[in-house]
Amino acid sequence: MKSPPSIAFGSGRAGVGKSTLVANLAVALQRQGYRCLLWDANISAPTLHTLFGVDPLLRAADAYFGRVQPEEVPLELRPGLWLLAERATSLPEAEQLLTRHFQQLLQRIAQRLCPDVVLLDLPAGWSELVYLGCSTAAMNCLVLGDDIGSVLDAYGFLKALSAQPEALPMQLIVTNVVDSSDAAEIAHKLNTVAARFLGRRFPLLGEVPYDPTHRVALLQQRPLVEHLPTAPAAQAYQQLAMALLQALQRAHAPRASQTA
Repeated sequence: MKSPPSIAFGSGRAGVGKSTLVANLAVALQRQGYRCLLWDANISAPTLHTLFGVDPLLRAADAYFGRVQPEEVPLELRPGLWLLAERATSLPEAEQLLTRHFQQLLQRIAQRLCPDVVLLDLPAGWSELVYLGCSTAAMNCLVLGDDIGSVLDAYGFLKALSAQPEALPMQLIVTNVVDSSDAAEIAHKLNTVAARFLGRRFPLLGEVPYDPTHRVALLQQRPLVEHLPTAPAAQAYQQLAMALLQALQRAHAPRASQTA
């Protein structure tokens, strides 16, 4: 069976709202009728389960350490929305095992659940696991915030990405911005440096505005698109979900090199 298209989400550093973004996108897609598998591959600091207020008994590590079958691990959060949660660990062998069994886990779980799309929440920074997730996915998104430190870390991520043999495509999502012009300015600054030193530009897919209602949703352990769907950030998530689907239709075709 052919694996469903997946979208990988990376970041230059932790704390830019990547997991919150992925959780809300998953719910937005599910509410539009898409069957979605949400995979928390951030083995050093998994948080997706806390965003949904659940504490799964089984985690992905139980599968790739051989304790259970992969098909036993996913937890159905909503009808047609599953979470493959992870157990936090700093053991190097854990990332090695996950990297080794990544494709097999995805294939077996997808065969059981038949999702329309898989969202991969990757670890912050660059690693072999991040490269594998990006090279496996039909499309990739780099999440960054509006501060200079986040932009610098995002450039470091793109530099590592561009050093790989395959020119993997990457789209930008900027969080915690004032408005769309703020996001466009941040993307422009990042692309100015990337074009000069990496010879590439990376398109801006969309943005998420600063929204104080995020805090309320986090305290309720519910995605904002469910808790307060009319909030500005919730509407941005819904728009991004549709933009992702449109981009996925284009990106799921055979890849071509991305040039400046």
